[in-house]
Amino acid sequence: MNFEQIRQQEAANDGQTVYMYYNKDRECYEAFGLSAYYADMAASPELSFSDELQLPMATFSRQDVLDVRQSMTMVDHKAYEFYVFRTRALIGDAGYERWKKQTLGEKG
Repeated sequence: MNFEQIRQQEAANDGQTVYMYYNKDRECYEAFGLSAYYADMAASPELSFSDELQLPMATFSRQDVLDVRQSMTMVDHKAYEFYVFRTRALIGDAGYERWKKQTLGEKG
């Protein structure tokens, strides 16, 4: 995964885009920052914290990915590399800090 690209995309997130990246070592898709927040509204990923990125992180099972695909519009996809989804409505970041505290506690 390209951590600099992830940082840039999350910093510029428009309030309704979910970027998911395939982690080859763990054989699953992951999302970070605002993308993790938005995707958590459509699925039940495992939530944690990325020490490398210093952002909340969501890890998706196959079922979680299917749930996101059903709830959002797929914009782009390259198998075993990435997904880009759009939420049906603008979410923004108004509840992001509260979500971080509730889901991650002290690290958030």
